[in-house]
Amino acid sequence: MRDHPTAPDLLSTAAQAFRDSLLPALPSGLKYQALMVLNAMDIAARQATAGDAPLTEARDRLRTLYGSATDDLDTLERRLADDIRAGRFDPGASERAAVLAHLDASTRAKAAESCPKALARDGAKG
Repeated sequence: MRDHPTAPDLLSTAAQAFRDSLLPALPSGLKYQALMVLNAMDIAARQATAGDAPLTEARDRLRTLYGSATDDLDTLERRLADDIRAGRFDPGASERAAVLAHLDASTRAKAAESCPKALARDGAKG
């Protein structure tokens, strides 16, 4: 059981303080590095908020695709990459739509954590 504020709340508060108070006071030669730190904090907060849900959802989609009840996500992703390279899901393949849906959902989940503004720019909210 965790107390409040949660890790995402703490990261968000720290990032806001950094952005509002510290960043303006930094010399221009350090601003790029400071912005990288802020970006990393924002990504960490979004990952902490999302938890394992995106990974679990991706694993479940691939388990359904492959009829596997036990393979872990890394194993399934390697298998998917190998099958894509081998042409298993080229046009006309019966599982092509499921693979495209998985790739779309996985890309959106990754963008939601790393660059949610990209999703907003495209009007792609899910």
